[in-house]
Amino acid sequence: MNFANLITLTTDFGLQDPYVGQMKGAILKRNVTARIIDLTHGIPPHDVLTAALTLRTSYSYFPDGTIHLVVVDPGVGSQRSILAATGDGHLFIAPDNGILSLLAADNRLKHVHRVENRTLFPSEVSCTFHGRDIMAPVAAALAAGMPLKRVGPEVSFADCERLDLPRPRISAQGIEGQVLLIDRFGNVRTTITTALLSRFQPGSFAGIEIGGERINTIATTYSQCPPGDLIAVIDSSGYLEIAVNKGSAAEVTGCGPGDPVIVRMKNLAMAE
Repeated sequence: MNFANLITLTTDFGLQDPYVGQMKGAILKRNVTARIIDLTHGIPPHDVLTAALTLRTSYSYFPDGTIHLVVVDPGVGSQRSILAATGDGHLFIAPDNGILSLLAADNRLKHVHRVENRTLFPSEVSCTFHGRDIMAPVAAALAAGMPLKRVGPEVSFADCERLDLPRPRISAQGIEGQVLLIDRFGNVRTTITTALLSRFQPGSFAGIEIGGERINTIATTYSQCPPGDLIAVIDSSGYLEIAVNKGSAAEVTGCGPGDPVIVRMKNLAMAE
């Protein structure tokens, strides 16, 4: 597999501290021609699930051969491993804490290696910043053309950490899902996808219940309701989203991750 000398960065570092800059410096020190793209540094601290979802819904917008470096690493310094994996024409580097498990669930991963080749690391490795001292130089070396097998032994993803992503279920009430995450606009992404909704006859839809509020239609744009009103849409990644036109659905509903969302269906009539 040929890599594109292009590296994306996804972290929970924020931009106030020098950590992002230090990681970029570590990449460029090993590979001065590397192109580095900031996907986001706004993952909530230690939020592995949001990092996994961000990677799942973002990597495909980059050219084949892109290396995606994800550093959301609450277990840094422990015995947890670091993984480098190929799949769907891309390469992913992340701690073995579940970040890659959604790609595995989508059958996107092909080869998974544990990063163990210490000759790729600097002589001094901080116990608290493996993103800078291990993952960044490994990403730089791979982007420069180093074969993946040099990072360490190939392993089965069955032996790696997995996230327990909550799945919607069909009940007598309809489709029972949960709040998955909330973005900076206060939009509420749920675990219910357009793929699941499309399994039901359109005429069976009977409303959405969340946080004591009820929404009676699924719109196509935020502007289809007056400012300040709740609305349901399918977001840009195919998830059912609850929003407020020019406002915060999280504030209006009082909901947070894990709270219930119910899509009511009349007779639960599934489409063929």
